[in-house]
Amino acid sequence: MEESQLKKLATIFAGTILALPIFAAIPVSTANAAKTKTYHFSILTSDFYDKGRVYHTKDHAVTVYRAAIGADTPSIDFTARGKLKAATTYYVTQYVKAKSNATKKNRAFLYVKNHGWVQSTKLVKGAFQQAD
Repeated sequence: MEESQLKKLATIFAGTILALPIFAAIPVSTANAAKTKTYHFSILTSDFYDKGRVYHTKDHAVTVYRAAIGADTPSIDFTARGKLKAATTYYVTQYVKAKSNATKKNRAFLYVKNHGWVQSTKLVKGAFQQAD
């Protein structure tokens, strides 16, 4: 190759390398954003615990929710954000009892410290103990 062709190739290569972060930042599909469902509730009661209460998960992973609490109305919206590990001990610092706007059923949620909100029926009181 000639020197001018090498310079052109180097310029194209450098431009491609510089443009890669821009292409990586553009979402490939918005379908993932549409799949995330938000659950709407009206708050009935809530409580804070002075000391973290000990709970554990059973032999399966539990869904953790991110909450958006209404400022003007007693409402709370939950959006799934991940999972808690199975067979692990966690500390709970808050409790909320809420009524679903869709099904009109009451649900209780617990705030797992440093993780998020979990349905209270998915956790068991006490520390996890390995079965013999």
